[in-house]
Amino acid sequence: MASFKVEAMNGTKVISTTSVEAHSHVHAVVKAIQRPLKPGRTSGKPWVRVTDLGTRKISEFEFASYRNLKSPG
Repeated sequence: MASFKVEAMNGTKVISTTSVEAHSHVHAVVKAIQRPLKPGRTSGKPWVRVTDLGTRKISEFEFASYRNLKSPG
């Protein structure tokens, strides 16, 4: 497992930060954030930055809108 820093962002401002041990960027964000997320980000909306502390690779996720989620079935 690797160490990741997960930061909740609003624009360029860091709102909160946590560190987690995980197998991947996606695993890290799922462990740290309990809301639905999707890859990428949209200007002007809150987003999440995940940094692999070993490789310094950064991934970005934005909060998914509940109205855009499809129900199973």
